[in-house]
Amino acid sequence: MKQFIFKTLLRSRFHVGYSHKRHWLRKYFWRFESARKFADSQVGKSTVWASDWSRAYISKNTINFSTHEDAKNFSTNI
Repeated sequence: MKQFIFKTLLRSRFHVGYSHKRHWLRKYFWRFESARKFADSQVGKSTVWASDWSRAYISKNTINFSTHEDAKNFSTNI
């Protein structure tokens, strides 16, 4: 229902699918720049979709889980 309202009645041109806790949600935008900024603010990979379901932009904000160089030499053997 929400998709119908935003796409048909309000004529939004872009949407971003993003993960929220355990669910995937969509946020709708009329301007590409606003959609791109929102996608960049999300952690992980987010895609901006155009109204014709083509990819308009892909953001790849990944979390760097690499360890610090000093942590590699840490030992718990006392």
